[in-house]
Amino acid sequence: MVDFRAGDTVRIGDRASLKSTGVNGSVAKLTGAPGNGARANALRPPDHLAAAIANAGMRDLELDREVTIESTARAAGRPKVLFEHDAPPPGECRVALAATVGDDGYGMLTWHRMDAKGRFAVERTSWNAPLGWAGKLLVKIFGFAVEGLGAAVAEHLVTAMEERSHRYRLRACLPASYAADVPDDMPGAMWADLVTGGAADRRALLLLHGAFGRSHTAFGGLPPAQFARLHRAYGGRVFAFDHYTLVHDPAENVRRLVGMIPDGSDLHLDVLTHSRGGLVARELVRHATTAHLGRRRLRVGNVIFVGTPNGGTILADAQHRDDLLDRMTTLLSVLGGGSAATEALALVLELVKLAAAGASAELPGLTSMDPRGEYLRGLNTARPSPGVTYHALGSDFEPSGAEMLAQDLAADLIFPSGNDLIVPSEGVGELGSSGSIASRNTLILTPREAVHHSAYFSLPKPSERIMSWLCP
Repeated sequence: MVDFRAGDTVRIGDRASLKSTGVNGSVAKLTGAPGNGARANALRPPDHLAAAIANAGMRDLELDREVTIESTARAAGRPKVLFEHDAPPPGECRVALAATVGDDGYGMLTWHRMDAKGRFAVERTSWNAPLGWAGKLLVKIFGFAVEGLGAAVAEHLVTAMEERSHRYRLRACLPASYAADVPDDMPGAMWADLVTGGAADRRALLLLHGAFGRSHTAFGGLPPAQFARLHRAYGGRVFAFDHYTLVHDPAENVRRLVGMIPDGSDLHLDVLTHSRGGLVARELVRHATTAHLGRRRLRVGNVIFVGTPNGGTILADAQHRDDLLDRMTTLLSVLGGGSAATEALALVLELVKLAAAGASAELPGLTSMDPRGEYLRGLNTARPSPGVTYHALGSDFEPSGAEMLAQDLAADLIFPSGNDLIVPSEGVGELGSSGSIASRNTLILTPREAVHHSAYFSLPKPSERIMSWLCP
């Protein structure tokens, strides 16, 4: 173990050093396999994150460090620790993962790019708090092969990645399979059941997932009894639209969706959305009032916004993309879990690799959620659509029983107000020129209810409110 004080530069190995700015503490190298010994075992990443990292072709370089921070103080610049290792070999990029750890679990997980000279800095917002910060970090370094990447190549890679795992399709949602990744697309014969045939009350329910997700990962948390009730209420007419969320904006998503609807169809839909899927629903409502449907007829009755960034989220700003990737990694690794989290992490990690390689892809699917972006500004000028009833569900999240995460988030200054880790709660019910969603149709969950962005459908209070809106 090597002690260091603010301003020190210390050797932490034969070919590695640490420079401290405003940080006092110590650093120790962790040796041996992750599972050897209680101390090392307590400091390894969550299993599903480790598996996703390996699947992404990111090689653990076994240069783990345990950094114990005794105190931090505001200095010239923000408090940080700068690591320096050997430069990466030609054809390889490296990235570090810093995880706050404690007896009560993990805190924030953050990614840090290693430059061509082998240097990377670790800093946290909480370290710059007036009272400083104390705690423990696990710092791991990963390497991965990389070719020369420009913006066009990066965008091509992201498009190919979405096509592999998030291709456009419609799928039926049945009680036995709604939470599973079924291989079959919606059968053509199902359209006969979905169309109204002139019956005003013959509605179908469309599910629209959010960024990094698919329908089974977004809505698979609904309790089986509740989904069965939905399925009965809609006479089995429940289906979902899987779609790109990174390289296409919601307008393009809807153009693809409309193209999948047989010409001459008459559909009357209610729409249940999660996160960015709510913007797709708003685009669908806007599309339904235009002349771009051919001989199709489309009416929308109820739209349920669950954690939807109708007012935008600053994390979608290209300048905050690293913050978004850190938040998603934390959300899926610390608060999530299981196959759904592993699948979403695959997309997140590919973007982490691109960022570490210095390649910036244009991602209109993400920037569509930027509150200052052109897309959302345009969507928020849309006029109200008669006959559509909107409902909004948001959350002001604070972790319960996870003190490390609570401590990290308490000093997080990314959002100036309540949020569910990804979306500000106050913006879920804002529809621009269409005004705000009526308070009787809005539920904002309080911090004591501890509902984060990925937990709306699995917890009783929010899922029961959704059911009351769709199955009164």
